[in-house]
Amino acid sequence: MTFETAFKRLKEKFSNVDAAVLEDMAIQITLSDEDCGGTFYAAVKDHVLAVEPYDYKDNDAVIDVTRTTLAALLDGKTTIDKAIEKGDMSVMGDLKKVSAIREAIKIPEKKPAARRTTAKATAAKTAAAKEAPAKTAAQTTAKATTVKKTAAKKTTK
Repeated sequence: MTFETAFKRLKEKFSNVDAAVLEDMAIQITLSDEDCGGTFYAAVKDHVLAVEPYDYKDNDAVIDVTRTTLAALLDGKTTIDKAIEKGDMSVMGDLKKVSAIREAIKIPEKKPAARRTTAKATAAKTAAAKEAPAKTAAQTTAKATTVKKTAAKKTTK
């Protein structure tokens, strides 16, 4: 995966961050993956978050992290402490501001009702499919019986 592709995907995940609750800050993020390494920043100014693929020299913190770990952080699937413990992330600078971004992440709610509807629709399709071959077989038998009776009448005459 290229850095450009990884950046686009990660930038979309930053939409989960509620910048309205954050102070002004700038965090430079360096992806440490061999295949998609690169640097970008996430900056909050007047409660508006900007994520751009450039260095940010006057930053509050610098994060060195793998792409998958950053995605997991932004999805709310892991914590900064766990990522640092595993060695997938290092932070230089103001850890409180980095933690503030993690705390501002809005976890999207799951929609279990959609699965139930899908399951019901699948069950209905399966039931309809079972009925359809039975009809076809009955119709085929009825047609064959009619053909035999017609042939028998012609032979008798």
